Formats: sequence, C-alpha cells, structure tokens
Amino acid sequence: MAISHVQLEVLAQLKDLLPAVPKMLSLGYPDILATAEQIDTTCGKDFANSLIRRDDSDEIIAWHGLTGKLDFIADSLNFFSALNIDCHTIDITASRGNERIIDLNEPLPQDLLASFDLVFDPGTLEHCFNIGQASINAAACLKVNGFICHFSPLSMFNHGFFNLNPTFFFNFYHQNGFKIVLMKGCAGPILEQKYFDLPDTERFEGVPNDASVVAVAQRLSDQEITFPTQTKYLENPDLKS
Repeated sequence: MAISHVQLEVLAQLKDLLPAVPKMLSLGYPDILATAEQIDTTCGKDFANSLIRRDDSDEIIAWHGLTGKLDFIADSLNFFSALNIDCHTIDITASRGNERIIDLNEPLPQDLLASFDLVFDPGTLEHCFNIGQASINAAACLKVNGFICHFSPLSMFNHGFFNLNPTFFFNFYHQNGFKIVLMKGCAGPILEQKYFDLPDTERFEGVPNDASVVAVAQRLSDQEITFPTQTKYLENPDLKS
C-alpha cells in the first residue's frame, strides 16, 4: 500500500473540507512514495526536510521497485501528524509497526464504526478476498459528511485478487447514501502518474496496463450500508433492447 504524489494532492484538497484536526483511518500502512520536491509542492516549502525518515527506507524503496529513484521513506504517522491529521492504521499484518491488526474480510469491531472523518484506501481493497464485506467495512467507518478515498487497480493483472471498475464504486456509493466527488483514471510510473477520464458506468476500452481508478465519495446519511445492484440491471431489468 502506498501514497503517490497524485494521492497526496487529493488528500490536501480534502483536508480543507474537514475539521481542523481530522481523524483518518488508513486501510493498510501507507508508504509515501513521492520525492521531496513533490512533497514540498503539495504540503509546503521545506516540509519534506522536517519529516522523520524511516530507518528501513532502503528496504521499503526496494520493495516498491524504486531503488535509485527515491532518497528516503518518511514515517507516515509523523507525516500526517505534521499535517494536523490524526492517522490510525489497520492491516492484516504489522509490516511497518503501529498497525492495529484487523481482518477486513470480517465484520469490524464496533469502536471503528462511524468514527472517522476520512477513510483512505491506498490500495488495500483489492487484496481482500471478501471484497463486498471489506467495502461495507470501509464505508461504515465514516462519520456522516466524511470522505472516503480509494486508489484501486483498474488494469493491473495479478496485482491483487481483483481489478475494480468505476461502476463498482459508482453503484456502491450512490446506492448507500454517498455522493461521488471524484472518479478518474490514473496511470504511469508511480512518480509520474497522470489522470485520465473514465465513464461511471458505460463500457470502455484502451486503458494503459498500469492504470488505477481514483474514487472519492462523501457520506451524506447514516443509512445501513448494503450490497448494490449494477446500473445496467437497474435500468433494464428485463435485459431486452
């Protein structure tokens, strides 16, 4: 799980819409994969120099295939604290330290529900085999008016159990009392990612083979979160032209 400069830009924009010290839940420990210049551009001049650098930076950089392209990995909890974000992380394994061990395939403990202003999925949902339950879990952690951000694979074969389509997020969130505020494709090397347009529910072709879908939604009600029905079956239940 990782945060690119594109994801940092989304988080920076959302922070202006949240409480002064928002409470954030990260689904997996989010390695910050951005250069010092990219961090400073998004977070402020000399911000990168103020960060605590992880002692295992070289190993984490190698894990992500970025040896020689990044100088360091910042401690993510320190990073978010410096942004006045109260970040909590859950994961199925304590790979970086400070994670609370939670299996998203199973229903969540009650203390996590409706408790966060921001839920951030830096590429975790696709690794959960029980993806329907994991999706409900992620959404249910939000307070009303909070935001959830997903950065999920669109065309990365064998990256995880699943590649996720825009219609997955569009139908799930629209039918559960959320408003979609951003839906874009994103592709390119992680240090050079660029946006491209995606339709919400229509068929499409020709995306790059390293594409992700970026989905941001705001929770507008405390209704029960359930499985959705795909748009094409809602609009044409008889399956006839």
